[in-house]
Amino acid sequence: MTKPNPSIPPFSLSGYKDGIVHPTLWLWDSWTYKEGHQLHLYALALSRSAEDGTPILPEHRNDYPFHIRHFESSDKGESWSDLGSVLTRSPDPDSYYSRNVWSGSATRLPDNRKLMGFTGFRNLDEDHPFLQSIGFAISSDGMAFEQIAQKPASCPNRDYDAIIEAGYYLGPKDQLGHKDGEEGGPILAWRDPYTFIDRDGVIHAFWSAKVSPKVGAIAHATLIETKAGFEIDTLHPPITLPDAKSITQAEVPKLYFDALNDTYYMLISACDRLFEGQNDSEVTKTLRLYKAHNIRGPWVSYKDEHSPIIPGLPNMFGASIIETDFAAGQLKLIAPVTECASAEKQLTFAPVQTINL
Repeated sequence: MTKPNPSIPPFSLSGYKDGIVHPTLWLWDSWTYKEGHQLHLYALALSRSAEDGTPILPEHRNDYPFHIRHFESSDKGESWSDLGSVLTRSPDPDSYYSRNVWSGSATRLPDNRKLMGFTGFRNLDEDHPFLQSIGFAISSDGMAFEQIAQKPASCPNRDYDAIIEAGYYLGPKDQLGHKDGEEGGPILAWRDPYTFIDRDGVIHAFWSAKVSPKVGAIAHATLIETKAGFEIDTLHPPITLPDAKSITQAEVPKLYFDALNDTYYMLISACDRLFEGQNDSEVTKTLRLYKAHNIRGPWVSYKDEHSPIIPGLPNMFGASIIETDFAAGQLKLIAPVTECASAEKQLTFAPVQTINL
């Protein structure tokens, strides 16, 4: 059951160097956009303690409503300033994000508005806390979500038949969002929308999905803007990954384009959880990077015949690439650290990492 909203600390006047270890917040997942020399970072956030002072343990964070936190850097991620909360759950009990908000994206549009994506959770009941919908909003400056669409762009409950017809997997309709998962697999995956504008100006959206109860995939849609906001023009068939059978959840996807080599790169956070309730010591979480010459694939490992798992990033998940140097074959990446890390590092951000292509 989602508990009363814990306090949301105001923005902090002190900055953070070599990562972000926030004294009063747990942080995880990330997405970014750049404007001039300013790098904007967003993350899911939750107070480390409840309103009565009771500590909130990382493994219990899904019992509480999150908020989306905004950070800013002017030195390529070496240091960060905390700009505070930009989105919380809706107070409207009928809203598609009345229970919680999860990960999303921020993309600069040609007119300098920011297209903000997020995952909304509806307030159903204790047995169905994970019904997810894809939401979009506009922000004028990245500091707040404005013009939030009144209806989700995609909802597994509302759009069940269309999603199935497009080739995706959803469990039985009466079990959507169930805490025990889907037909023996982990929970519903219809979350973490990431938007990307291609060379022709087409706006694409990618998010976490499945093609069977235990096989993760990436959802793909193209968007259009209407008077009601950004909506799905076409829901394309799922994008499958070459190592899909080892991935039960393909989460927080990101897409980047190397114009020098006419190559797309896709970064995902991969989980192999087989079923809800599985011991965390049996679950592996990895960052994986793929490449393709077409936005639809076929996708292969970024190092061709080698594994797509990025080495040297223990316990990192929900990452974002913040700088690309394709001529030098290098990427700069920022990532939160999972709850499997040591107590002082869990649910904080690690310093910027360098990835060699």
